[in-house]
Amino acid sequence: MSSWDSDDGEWITIAAMVAATLQMVRLSIDLIAVASQPVEDDVKESKPQSSKNEKGSVSPLLSKTDRKVSSSSDDEEWPLLSSDASESTNSSLMSPKTRKIAFTIAWIVIAIFYFDCALSAAKSILFLLLSALLVTLTDVLFLWRDPLKQRYGRTARFFHITSVWILWSAFSYEYMAATNNDSAKSVSWSIVGAATVQLVMTLIDACCLKGSRDNAPSDESDKKSVLSSQQFMTLLRPYFWPDATGESTALMNRSRAVVTWVCVAGSKICNLVSPLFLGWASTALAHADYRKAIYFSCGYAVISWTGNALKEAQSLVYLKVAQAAYVQLAVASFGHLHSLSLDWHLRKKMGLVLRSMSRGISACDTLMKYLFLWLLPALAECISVCLIFATYFSFLPLAVTVFYFVFVYTVWTILVTLWRKKFRKQLVQSDNEMENRFVDSMMNFETVKFFTAEAYEKEQFAKAVARYQAGSVNVQSSLSFLNMSQQVILQLCMAASLALTVHAIQLRHDCCLIEAGCESMLSECCLESHCGGMQVGDFIAVLAFVNQLFGPLNFLGSVYNSIVMALIDLTSMSELLAENPDVTDAPDALQLPKINDSAPDIAVEFDNVSFHYPTQPSNNGLKGLSFQMKRGTTTAIVGPTGAGKTTISRLLFRFYDTLGGAVKVNGVDVRTVTQHSLRGAMGVVPQAASLFNDTLEANILYGSRDATREQLIQAATDAQLLPFIESLSEKWDTLVGDRGLKLSGGEKQRVAIARCLLKNPDFVLLDEATSALDTLTEKSVQEALDRLGQHRTVLVIAHRLGTIRNADQIVVLKDGVAAEIGTHDELMEKQGLYADMWNMQLHTSSSQSSLSSSP
Repeated sequence: MSSWDSDDGEWITIAAMVAATLQMVRLSIDLIAVASQPVEDDVKESKPQSSKNEKGSVSPLLSKTDRKVSSSSDDEEWPLLSSDASESTNSSLMSPKTRKIAFTIAWIVIAIFYFDCALSAAKSILFLLLSALLVTLTDVLFLWRDPLKQRYGRTARFFHITSVWILWSAFSYEYMAATNNDSAKSVSWSIVGAATVQLVMTLIDACCLKGSRDNAPSDESDKKSVLSSQQFMTLLRPYFWPDATGESTALMNRSRAVVTWVCVAGSKICNLVSPLFLGWASTALAHADYRKAIYFSCGYAVISWTGNALKEAQSLVYLKVAQAAYVQLAVASFGHLHSLSLDWHLRKKMGLVLRSMSRGISACDTLMKYLFLWLLPALAECISVCLIFATYFSFLPLAVTVFYFVFVYTVWTILVTLWRKKFRKQLVQSDNEMENRFVDSMMNFETVKFFTAEAYEKEQFAKAVARYQAGSVNVQSSLSFLNMSQQVILQLCMAASLALTVHAIQLRHDCCLIEAGCESMLSECCLESHCGGMQVGDFIAVLAFVNQLFGPLNFLGSVYNSIVMALIDLTSMSELLAENPDVTDAPDALQLPKINDSAPDIAVEFDNVSFHYPTQPSNNGLKGLSFQMKRGTTTAIVGPTGAGKTTISRLLFRFYDTLGGAVKVNGVDVRTVTQHSLRGAMGVVPQAASLFNDTLEANILYGSRDATREQLIQAATDAQLLPFIESLSEKWDTLVGDRGLKLSGGEKQRVAIARCLLKNPDFVLLDEATSALDTLTEKSVQEALDRLGQHRTVLVIAHRLGTIRNADQIVVLKDGVAAEIGTHDELMEKQGLYADMWNMQLHTSSSQSSLSSSP
């Protein structure tokens, strides 16, 4: 390694190594992105999608600066999901296969830098000159063929520009150090010229990239949500700095989080120090210093045990941190879903939402375990070992060799893991096919017997089993290939490292014998000399360091898969958390007043209200609807299907905000009061009461969770529900089943009435509360509803006009406006729309009665 024995060309060689390292990282990321593209497509097809907020607003959980929607990888900071090359696959420049070949060739060419130390300085400079020209031509080619720069993202630009800048700086330094020799100046001018051209072309490339992306027309339908670094850290914040959860205070949870990282750091420090003690013990043993050898051996054992103990302590302490973070994320996500608008919930599939939330929370834990507690400390340990080789052992070639063998090992493991995905996918498909074939045949047992198809079914099942076994062999074979190739890289690294260590020991031996005049490198003379190189015990230390480095990397393939899938799940979760509630309280929102100061008799007023749902055209919905509800009276809303009856109830509860006009309760616009006070003053009995899968008592107490036992019994009595409860074997503790399926329709309605009575609201909404009941049950429930409506302002939405005949006011809707308003008798006298609806229902009821009474 003669180039390290003099300063001639040392700077240019070091610059070449650093620049080549950055280029290799960039090319590796690009290659991994191309290799993983088909896998990502499969994932995108299967992952749950969330609808975008139509207003484009931002969730309180993820601030406006956190949300990021991008159509390219230009703003992508996490290349594992959408890397620099992933979006250029469809480019006409190169096919994915051609790109893989080109990147592999470039990778091999750049790797020559790492074995260039033995060349003379002139050859190194010449090689760097040719490399600079090659990269320059590559930039020109991509500028010409790829004007949109789809192959470049932020990560690629950073690595590429940084490496070119380092080379340019080294070339400039070489020019400044040139002698007065004309030939040396000529060579230096050539080097600086080539480097300058390369730097300028790279900067133009980056500027064109950003300009092309910024000026390119954007298609909103093609945009996808991207997990930004701020979103990423916002979701993972509870794992680094958790809040109070349950019985654990915030100080206790945060102390555990700090202790976790202290244990991680301590464990890695022990791993870095313990091989040194082993090396010192070996050196002392070689010098026949048995006392020191015993001390260092005991120190090695103690430090190794301490490292393992800290690792176990980290796992134990992290359990509480993960528990607190899980609780915090789950509660925050649950609360966020309840804060979203009714329209969002009506459009979503709750199954997909639940999967996205549960997978997203689990993904946070996965990322913490594998990315932050496993991968990053392992990479830090690798860099630290290389620094130890370069500083403590003062032997840079050993550090460079180990670093790049670990790098090649990592990239190769990821690439082979991505290649193995297709075999695992085929195995899963064949497994599902085999199971489906078996279940389908057994479920149709009689059909098989009817058609004497036993032999056919057996043959088809045998084919499915054969395909599964063939896939299993492919998976195992590919795993064996990965293991063997990993061992090849490991053993090559071991051989190269130990060979370099032997060479360094030989250099020290020669120095002690020749320059220092010592009898042996094991003598005291050699110890007191200033000879460099390595000692005998360092051979054992290097062996321990290399084995220790590659141990955790055996699981790198599984870890990479877990991290990628976790990032995908986390992106899906971030899309949900980016949804913003459409209806929010104003900053100066007040409590709902008890009375209307300006007009005490008016309880509710719809003042020229206009509204249509976001999914409806603007000519649908309510169009200037106006009516008033007096306090203590009953107002009925009738009209054909789609006239807006249910919309009125949702606007009254402020599930939506009006687009025009105002809904006023007790004389104030509902948008100026808090949602909690507004809905707290209102009760509802829906058409189909939905109950929780809990006891009867718990479902009724949902109306007022702090009600007394006497109030509970009185509500059940007024709802005509108490005799039914007393007839049950478990009485109040009877479980009602999922959504109350164990109860009949009338029983569920009575529970809903009792719940509303217990709440004791000022306003009551009856949303077709008896439309799904038979005549006898309807009469009984109607009596309970009459008790509920006493001394309250009631809004009734009904299809059966007979149930609202005694209403104080009937509002007839048509085409989004109040076509008729009045009592039953007044509307019948007008012979308008209400009279037509009444006569039609009366005629239908008469026809049904005659049909039921006919023999």
